[in-house]
Amino acid sequence: MSILATIKDHSGRIYRGIQALLLLSIGAAALGAFDISRNLPSGGAFAVSILATGLALLALMYMRSSVVHRLHSAAAAEAEKHHFLTRDVMTGAMTRRYFLEALRGGLGTLRDRREATLLLIDVDHFKQLNDTFGHQFGDLALVHLVKTSERVFADGMVGRLGGDEFGVIIPHGDLAAINNDIRQLLDTMRAGKSHEGKTIPLSISVGVALAPAHASNTAELMLVADLALYESKAAGRGRVTVFDEEMLSDKRYRRLVERELRAAVYLGELELHYQPIVNPDGSAYALEGLIRWRHPVRGLISPAEFIPIAERSTLIDMLGEWVFKRACADVGHFPGRRISINVSGEQLKRDEIVTMCDRVLRETGRSATQFIIEITETVATAATPETLRRLEALRGLGFHIALDDFGTGHCGFNYLKTLPIDSIKIDRSYIRSLAHDQVAQIFVSALAQIARIQDVTIVAEGVETQEEFVLARAAGCNRFQGYFFSRPAPRDKVAPLRSIDAEPLAQSA
Repeated sequence: MSILATIKDHSGRIYRGIQALLLLSIGAAALGAFDISRNLPSGGAFAVSILATGLALLALMYMRSSVVHRLHSAAAAEAEKHHFLTRDVMTGAMTRRYFLEALRGGLGTLRDRREATLLLIDVDHFKQLNDTFGHQFGDLALVHLVKTSERVFADGMVGRLGGDEFGVIIPHGDLAAINNDIRQLLDTMRAGKSHEGKTIPLSISVGVALAPAHASNTAELMLVADLALYESKAAGRGRVTVFDEEMLSDKRYRRLVERELRAAVYLGELELHYQPIVNPDGSAYALEGLIRWRHPVRGLISPAEFIPIAERSTLIDMLGEWVFKRACADVGHFPGRRISINVSGEQLKRDEIVTMCDRVLRETGRSATQFIIEITETVATAATPETLRRLEALRGLGFHIALDDFGTGHCGFNYLKTLPIDSIKIDRSYIRSLAHDQVAQIFVSALAQIARIQDVTIVAEGVETQEEFVLARAAGCNRFQGYFFSRPAPRDKVAPLRSIDAEPLAQSA
């Protein structure tokens, strides 16, 4: 109810009572005057008039006091309502709607453009913070970020735009000063937040956009600042990036590829090529399915060009489902062999990967034991408890799990004790170096010995010569893959697979 409505509702009856008293007072006074004109006693009428007038005055004073009180109460209620609508309850930052209104006002009009700077801030690995230290600490971290931002950017306005996403509006474009303040914010967050007797370091990524230099309206400024924020996260997080025009070109290109790739799924432009994984005697154990995009204009496009773009959206889930359905349709063409498919780390961030695989298996009547799921070493080292749980669930369905590109990152031998894997694919850089690099020889041999103890299969990737094949086998590798045996090819063009009892490959160069 509005302030006026509140006053009207409360004071209406009193106001009507005052009117009645005043009418009574006027009537009594008129009666007294009439009596005087007729030389009659008029004291009673005048007494009633005075009494009625006095009561009316008292009622007016009460009504004034009541109205003032109601005004204060209503104003306090309106202020509380305004605060609720404009301030985030938990952090005290502006709500998204009010922040965008403030940003719109801060940019000025078409005739009067004002300088302003927009910062978009994202808490790095916030979900892991919640999972590891609890949601209470996650909330404390967000409050800490807001309070620190308000202190560092004393002339700025801080708003909460999403779960762990925040914005800061700074009413000037002094980039040097702003960069210094951002560095202070980054350092303060890295210093950490105390929790249960421990200091837990925090990391944030920041994107910066200037108005009117980079954009002149709210929507465009938010877009370019978001692009800068994305670059900060893509470059390793925990840093600040200022928008430049090249990012916009990249964004347009990504949108073009996403649009065309989405259409390619429905238009049948995708293909799955297969490369055999062989046993020491040269017989095929499995085949790796490798996605290819046959563009009607640009020809065959490598997955290295479009997979990273797909991973930036849920389009990767669509591609992953297409690959698995294609593999299910083709596995019958390779009797007795498994098909190995690559699963993106982005897919493993969501439970849909498990439900999708289970659903496709039931729809196609295939068994999970006919397939191998490959994850990269980078995915393994960054695996959260949820990721490991999904891998265990996939393994529980019957899939074999392979660790791809081992040796390219920071996945030490200790990981092999805890990761739910059945095989390890050694990166091709080590296989190529076996003939002349003693470190590569020791690495492959040591890995083969550990794998033997753990009952894990070792696959040598990128075998291109007979010498590499012989050396990899001598180092203890169980299976092999590379151009020496076969290049990736469409299903119907895969070279005839050797049977297990066929003539073994030569064992010397």
